[in-house]
Amino acid sequence: MIERVIGLEKGERTQYELEKRVEELSKKLEKLEAKSTQRSIFGPDIWVLIPVAAIVMWGLSNIFS
Repeated sequence: MIERVIGLEKGERTQYELEKRVEELSKKLEKLEAKSTQRSIFGPDIWVLIPVAAIVMWGLSNIFS
């Protein structure tokens, strides 16, 4: 009865709730995307450079010894 006074039928109410939920999820997605683009310059790629630098240093130490 209250739904009819407000003007919301059962189908409209669920559609409104779904639209509201979609908006919430899109806001969360935007926050996550913004967070992923704010990573540092090196990030996890620095862990690739460490062994490469160690191999280069090992090779140079063998050349000059």
